[in-house]
Amino acid sequence: MWIDSHNHHYLTSLSILDSLHRSGLEAVVEASWIPVRPGSLGTLEDVFRWLVEVEPERLQKIGLRLIPAVGIHPRCIPADTNFERLEVWLRDERVKALGEVGLESGSEKEKEVFVSQLRLAEKADKPVIVHTPRTNKLSVASLELRLIRDSGFPEERAVIDHFNSELLKGLEKGSYMVGLSLQPGKLSVSEALQIIKDVDAERVMINSDSSTEPSEPYWGLELLKELGNKDKQLARIIGIDNASRFYRA
Repeated sequence: MWIDSHNHHYLTSLSILDSLHRSGLEAVVEASWIPVRPGSLGTLEDVFRWLVEVEPERLQKIGLRLIPAVGIHPRCIPADTNFERLEVWLRDERVKALGEVGLESGSEKEKEVFVSQLRLAEKADKPVIVHTPRTNKLSVASLELRLIRDSGFPEERAVIDHFNSELLKGLEKGSYMVGLSLQPGKLSVSEALQIIKDVDAERVMINSDSSTEPSEPYWGLELLKELGNKDKQLARIIGIDNASRFYRA
């Protein structure tokens, strides 16, 4: 069984999700993101409404559980950012996390938006899904970790996502959660298995990061099957227990 701890499956057809559910997918953490920079905060709020009001009913048809996350992705920062409106969404009991947020280039605007959202998440007592970019990953992730610590946000309630061997070797150790995104160009099943050997199992979650990019949403199930053949308890911790605890869902 598996909770896919970070994805954008609201862009995925119900037939694919039904097949994943029948194969062992129990729940999905859908984080807000769109492939264009929104013209206004209103565009993002419509995505939030989609996740909170419409998507649960769609997934319920096939028995799949939804764990919604809302936030302003660093590539989706609108000109009229309104943190008061975002705070209202984060205080909604249906919303289980802030995400996906973080930095892409590390610009001053991105840093301002990221830290402001961390403060809102702390007030709302919600965990945070932190994006790390494909380029300059280590330097940007290091900056994100510093901002998390400087802001006072509880580090153990943040997951550093799209984690890879570069971050394993270079990112300062801490109590943050590790998110392994099993997606072409990010992390293969074999690479993820190598990282799992070197990280405390209680800190690892796996996800598909399924979106408009080329994705392999079954890779997580493949990894857990391989882990389970050797250690069923380890597979359950990484596949289900950590995400349930982190998202309180």
